[in-house]
Amino acid sequence: MNRTIDTTPAFIESAFLDTRKPLLQYLKRRLGCSHTAEDVAQETYLRVVQHESIGEVADLRAYMFRIARNLVVDHGRQAVTRAQSSWEPLDEDLVCPKPAPDRVAEASEQLQMLERMIAELPPRCRRVFLLHRVQHLSHSEIAEHMGISPRTVESQIGKALKILRDRMGA
Repeated sequence: MNRTIDTTPAFIESAFLDTRKPLLQYLKRRLGCSHTAEDVAQETYLRVVQHESIGEVADLRAYMFRIARNLVVDHGRQAVTRAQSSWEPLDEDLVCPKPAPDRVAEASEQLQMLERMIAELPPRCRRVFLLHRVQHLSHSEIAEHMGISPRTVESQIGKALKILRDRMGA
């Protein structure tokens, strides 16, 4: 019998957040760089979200780790390719680079844009989203705190994520 999982964005996000810490620890050990580990963890999340038949995955946590492991292998291959195509030694390509000033400025601008978009969310949607993402409250804790059902919490988080994705894509 095929067992399917919940494929709502809120469930996948919640599963990722529950798996994030051990996933980052694994990636930091394998990559030796916390910045690269963060990037690979984010790419792992994006691949899970974009997977068309995610509902057929039996163990979402194991699937996330498998994606992360494959991305680590890809990262290693890319580092070797870069080293072979340049005169610089391989060791310099594997060292975690500090972000360039232009990337820092760009990230700062993106963060300000995201803050503005969050501020423009409908009030209840924004409050639920911030309680979940900033204060790390569970769906049931938010529901109790706000006097709404856990299902409403889930739908409000999903609504916020959809609005933010749509606006970021535009």
